[in-house]
This record gives sequence, structure tokens and C-alpha cells, in this order.
Amino acid sequence: MPRSLFVPSVMASVAILASVVDAASVENAFEPYFESFEELWETWSREIMYLSAIFLILCTHFVGKRHNEILAKTTMAVMLPLFRANFARVGDNGAELAIDAPHEYIIYLTGRRHVATVHGLIKMKPRQDLIRTLLTFFQAPVQDTCTLNVTMNPDEYSDGVFAVVPKLSGTQLRSKFYDLNTFTKASNQNTLDDSLITLTESSELTDAILPLVSERLNKAAKWLDYFVVSDQPMYKPETLASQPYAKRISLSFRMPSHKNAREIVPLVEALIACLDGLPQECHVSTVIKSKISKAREEAERELSKKAQAERARELEEKRTREKREAEKSLSPDAQRKLAAKEEKKALKKRQKTVVKRG
Repeated sequence: MPRSLFVPSVMASVAILASVVDAASVENAFEPYFESFEELWETWSREIMYLSAIFLILCTHFVGKRHNEILAKTTMAVMLPLFRANFARVGDNGAELAIDAPHEYIIYLTGRRHVATVHGLIKMKPRQDLIRTLLTFFQAPVQDTCTLNVTMNPDEYSDGVFAVVPKLSGTQLRSKFYDLNTFTKASNQNTLDDSLITLTESSELTDAILPLVSERLNKAAKWLDYFVVSDQPMYKPETLASQPYAKRISLSFRMPSHKNAREIVPLVEALIACLDGLPQECHVSTVIKSKISKAREEAERELSKKAQAERARELEEKRTREKREAEKSLSPDAQRKLAAKEEKKALKKRQKTVVKRG
């Protein structure tokens, strides 16, 4: 529950309770007690329902918020030794784990060779919100997840897109993310757990990256959502970039209960292994570099065509709007003449179409 609604809710509860007490005292002057529960319910049913609803909302808020807080802090606690050992700065403004909402926490890391920044998001079920919790029963299930996005320094290793994803969700993830859908193909690997599959742009990329992470990813395969190494944006850009996209490593995993939180440590270790491993090992041949470069150029041409088509559509809509505004300023006689002229043009166009088909 937002803080802005909490105080009014409490005040409303107190006001209703006070009205019940005052009314009860008046009733007691004439009738000292209720003869039965049915009589009590008949007299105060509405007030009892209001108080029950408010009490349930408040309990859900406090219990759900506390549950999410424990889960987030426990998950952060098992990752914290790795973060402290590999980054000079953990957290921001004195907080190693910053709260953004009762079900969302933010992680920020910086101060490491080869790395610009790390932004993380712990996103959990909105257990503190009764309405949203009830709605989850009728929608796709919401998972407690942690996502870490590492922005790497440019030009320290080869371009390319590589990912390890679960087989069951691989197709869905590939269609969801622009870089995976545009540049990669699925491939099975003997060194990976049977539940995992690679999405890769080149076998050379796979040979360079997979040995760095395969053993660690296998240990916690059941929690992995995706592990991606990419030089392209995750989501389709609306316009062409004026400079190369930032290289990144993205790790997303489902969070186990706080009792089993240590099971996700190998996934974070796989991420850490790539921070030095990619600049050292991920250097493909000239032939593969050329293929990767051509794939980028083709993708840019497609984006350029769509951008031009979108601009043309916007200009046409603008001209149509301006034309309609100009027509509104004409006299009724001039509008009738213009409508007749447009009808003649449309008729000629239809006749030409019929002749061509004939």
C-alpha cells in the first residue's frame, strides 16, 4: 500500500470504530446487550465488513512487505561477498541495497577493471498489495527474480551475441529480445545441463565464452532465466544509434526461498568469471569479425527502412490534418465543390483499377 494511502486508511478505521463505540453507548442506555449474533450482525454488518476489509489490507501490507524485505536482503547477503571482493563500490548513498518499492530493490556496483557499471534489480511478487495479489491468480504467474546488467568497457573483446537459456523458455526469450531474435541461432552443447541451450551468433563465440560459465551455470540451472553476452540492445531501437551500442552481460535468475538462497551463488560466479574472462578469451577470427560486422550493417539497413517508412507515414498524416483544417475554413459552397472534385478523382481511380484488372 502506498504511504499516501496508509494514513487515511488508519484514520478511516479509527473513525468507524469510534462511531461504533458511540452508537453502542447510546444503544446501551436502552438495551444493555445483544440477544444474539444475528442481531449484532443485522445492526452493525456494514461497519464490521468495513473494519474487516481495512484490517485485511493492513495485515497484507505489513506481512507482504516484510516477506519481500527478508527475501531481498537474504539474496543480497549471499551475493555480497562476491560483490565486495570484485568491486570497489557496492551500493549508492550509503545503502548496499536500495529500496525502490516494497517489492523492488536496486543494486548498484562500480569500480572494477573492464567494467563501467553494474545495475541490478530484485523484483518480487507484490505481496504487500492485496488487490494485485488477488489479480495474480487470474494472470500469468509472477516470479521473484533478480537481474544484473553489466555495462562493459568498449573495444576490449570481440563483438557478438551469445546466450545460455532454458530449453523450455528459449523460444519465448528469443522472440522477446531484439538481439537474440536478430542475430542468434539455437545450438545444443554437450558441456551444458540437459535443461539448457545456447543461442549464439558464431561457434567461435561459443567456444570462447562457454568454458568460462558452463560449469557454474550447470550447478544452478534450475534457477536460470537467461545469461546473455551482447553488443546489441536488448529491445529493438526506434532509431539508428549515432555511436556503437554498449557491450553488456546480463544475468537473470529466479530467486529461491531465503532458506535456499545460496543455491544462486554459482550463477553470480559465472557472471564474475566473464568480467576478466571476456577481455582475455573472447577474440574471434577476422572472417567471423567480418560476418558479424555485415550482420550489423544489414540490421541497420532494416531499421533505416522502417524509420523512413514511419517518417513518410507521419508526414502523410500531417498533410492530411492540414488539408482538413484548410477545408473547414472554406465556405459551404466551396466545400461542396471540393467534395465533388474529390469524388470525381476517386471515381477515375476506381475505373483505372477495374481496367487494369480486366
